[in-house]
Amino acid sequence: MTGESVSLQNIPVSTDSAPTVHLVVQKGPQSGFRIRCRSVVTLIGSRSGCRVQVSGKHIAPVHVALVNDGHQVLGVDLLSASGTLLNELQMSHERLSDGDILEIHPYIFRVEIAAPEHNGNGDLHGMDLDPTPTAVALEHLDSSRILKPNREVCMIGRRAGCDIVVNDPNVSRVHALIFNYLGYPAIVDLISSNHTLVNSVAVDYQALKDGDIISVGESEFKVRLVGSKIVETAEKKLKAVLAPPPAPKIALAPADDLVDIHTVEGGQRWSVADNLDRLERAAKKRQAV
Repeated sequence: MTGESVSLQNIPVSTDSAPTVHLVVQKGPQSGFRIRCRSVVTLIGSRSGCRVQVSGKHIAPVHVALVNDGHQVLGVDLLSASGTLLNELQMSHERLSDGDILEIHPYIFRVEIAAPEHNGNGDLHGMDLDPTPTAVALEHLDSSRILKPNREVCMIGRRAGCDIVVNDPNVSRVHALIFNYLGYPAIVDLISSNHTLVNSVAVDYQALKDGDIISVGESEFKVRLVGSKIVETAEKKLKAVLAPPPAPKIALAPADDLVDIHTVEGGQRWSVADNLDRLERAAKKRQAV
């Protein structure tokens, strides 16, 4: 097992205002070894590049992600075949607490979570996203469907069980995660074979802005920050162009727990597409008058 080597992924270190996280090996090689999980996302698995690289026939290449969002620590099993136990119960997506026991057979880890020693400014984004977006959504460019993640950590990948399922052989089993870090959206690539692209550039970790284009395999998604300054400005411009009468708002389509992009691309009509058609027809009618 390796735990002190530098990860191959360019994932930033958590700010001083975030909780501090350690994993203590209670069972397995190097029992008693204490690992500092400094990154915003700590990956555990057998693949080179994981922060905690462990070996075993039941351990997936990328098995578990620990996500430190600056306020809490979330444990996510990355749809591993053998699963992950948290306090002897099957774990999928859970908030972790100090003293929790994490089991990835044959390893057992004790989770240590401590409040920050002092307050930092808590802002490493380096960009103006004020005000904080109230919701993050993805617009699938081929279908125009708006997808809103239902969980704090959204999994994108090929395997059923991901929050957004992309039926594409170029997409890894679990390809990337989207989550909020200090209140702003970010994406992390899970050491995928074909990479995750943001605005056509391969990234390991990237803070997301409204309008960014995420590419996973052959599928592309536009980031929509609902409640952000950019979106509010765009909505005002849309209303000015189409008024009077006031343009109906384009609502987010209801999101399912599982979204299969192959199904989305099957030619079905979604409410967002119908709304856009109605807006276009109304604009043409007013121009003709």
